[in-house]
Amino acid sequence: MTQIDSSQLPAIPYIDNAGLDGRFLSSTLFYDDNRWRFWTVAEGRLFELKIVEPLEMFYFAREPQSEHDLYFHLLDFVAQRASIPDVKHAISGMMDDLLNFTTTVPKIELLHASRVEVGHGINRMVTTEIEYLFSVCRGLFDLLQEVISGLWNRVQLLEPSSVKKPLKKSFNEMVTYEGKPTTRESLQARFGLPEMLADMYIRTSGFFRELRQMRDNLVHRGSSVQTIFSDDEGFLISGHLRPFESMAIWRDEEKRPNGLVPLVPALSTMIYGTLSACGAFSHALEATIGFPTPLVPEMQLFLRCPLGQRFLASMRDSGVRAVPLTADGDATASPD
Repeated sequence: MTQIDSSQLPAIPYIDNAGLDGRFLSSTLFYDDNRWRFWTVAEGRLFELKIVEPLEMFYFAREPQSEHDLYFHLLDFVAQRASIPDVKHAISGMMDDLLNFTTTVPKIELLHASRVEVGHGINRMVTTEIEYLFSVCRGLFDLLQEVISGLWNRVQLLEPSSVKKPLKKSFNEMVTYEGKPTTRESLQARFGLPEMLADMYIRTSGFFRELRQMRDNLVHRGSSVQTIFSDDEGFLISGHLRPFESMAIWRDEEKRPNGLVPLVPALSTMIYGTLSACGAFSHALEATIGFPTPLVPEMQLFLRCPLGQRFLASMRDSGVRAVPLTADGDATASPD
């Protein structure tokens, strides 16, 4: 993320400079009037550069330049209204994680297409990709919590009902108390959370605990990803073995007689569930906390990336498969 002196930002015509209030700008790329406009810093000065077409970058626009460009309410919300210096690292990390998510399914498909050439080592390649995905999904929750806790003491509740108390830095420490799953009432009493925000922690806690257990079993407890199989259509796993045994997302026509099921839907659903839970939090934050006005009025933050079209297709498919979150957090994910 390019560091720009706030005194130079008035040179960019799309920014509400009067409402900066110490916030930073997450992207200096804009799409307006059928053209790209990009500003960068050189020798301490801000310059506008002419570009033809960005390959991979976040940008502000009134609508996406392409139907394949991505929009995520969470990133648009924090970039526009919550980009204080204290959470800059977390926001940058969330942006990187999102870009990495877009490569997961294409990498698995590329490995499958190369399985004959690579030979027996292909299983280890797939296994390490699965382990990496679990770590990124788990880490995104802590980045989200870092943003929430960083904002907590600097914002005003729209309907204050109790005294705010410092939040935990770890998402797990928020949804557990004394080694057990916390309750809505406990969250409100311990931290002074509004009911809607406390409810969101409870609703996402089931998916988070399942994800955390999968990740911890692989990274800390010596478990291994089950054997990976393959046929002409793709990689296969057993639907009854760890770490995917609790999922119920496969269609009848995808299930093989030997109990094997496709791997890709499981990975896509993990990504979908993680992004859905984080997106639900951004809506709850927006509804319960008084934030400054958007930095870039009348525009939203979008992502242009080479694999956007394929990522959108996988997320739409996962949205059909996913089980909505319940009030007690006992399901997989909620479409956003």
